[in-house]
Amino acid sequence: MNKPNTYIFPQRKPDHPSFALLKTWWDELEHDKGERAALRRAARLTEVMLSPAFHDLLHALRHADYRISENRYPQLAAIAGLSARVRTMAEGGLATRMGTPKPGGSTPTLSTLRFRRILSYDDSYEDIEDLYTALRRALAILDDRADLADLAAVIWNWSPLDEKRPYDPRRQLAYDYYAAAPPKS
Repeated sequence: MNKPNTYIFPQRKPDHPSFALLKTWWDELEHDKGERAALRRAARLTEVMLSPAFHDLLHALRHADYRISENRYPQLAAIAGLSARVRTMAEGGLATRMGTPKPGGSTPTLSTLRFRRILSYDDSYEDIEDLYTALRRALAILDDRADLADLAAVIWNWSPLDEKRPYDPRRQLAYDYYAAAPPKS
């Protein structure tokens, strides 16, 4: 019997098989315009979790022996809902794209205030819901372009800020954002 995969969407490992499953699901969603549109319109995580496309992703991951407990459904729903918003894959991580000015601009694409608000969310259901809403808005500002692997890793690994965790997603987001943002004069 195969040992179940316990780790899904690891940070900084875009070649992980879980990301290939997400990309396949995302590609298949392109052929189901109605379901993609329903996910794009979903303003709440519950709406995402009630969609057949969410369950298709959940089943694909479980079929590949990934364990996903019900308490992780909000994160997976956020990944599904936000992935459905992505129209084009983009190079570079989410925070790097947020911090990089638009062509001809001198300020980050996503304002520092908006970015700091994103970093303020914890990992409770309500905060994941708020994170989902904030990232929906951020993706719209980024012209619905993102790297699916980075987006999924950020959401899946979102947790309370921990000084001792070597790859805390929020800390890494801050490093990437401010490295890309133009310095204040």
